[in-house]
Amino acid sequence: EIFGIQGLENCRRKTFYDYSFKIKVIKWRQKHHASYPVTATHFRLKQPMMVWDWERRLIEGHLKPSKGRSLKMTDKSKQSKTLKQLQGENELLRIRVAYLEKLEALAQKKSQTKKKPS
Repeated sequence: EIFGIQGLENCRRKTFYDYSFKIKVIKWRQKHHASYPVTATHFRLKQPMMVWDWERRLIEGHLKPSKGRSLKMTDKSKQSKTLKQLQGENELLRIRVAYLEKLEALAQKKSQTKKKPS
């Protein structure tokens, strides 16, 4: 009903939505605490499930800008948040590597002590 006759005529045609539009839709939905159908109607999307799929893929890390297009981050708070997240992840990885190295050293020491009594 929302799209009228034109909505029925173009239902087989695939529409390409770029990364920035998808992010805009997801942010609007979260900001306004809107449902998927309300969000789809607001942005004149025919399928509310598209919004759900974009949001799910973003959370899982599969929604990325297409090749050849660059996304310019203008918001400094986004950049600093991303930087802080990366620094935290980097620190966790350093701890994990150090732990695994010590574990491997202990395993080697244990195997050497077993060989000595022979």
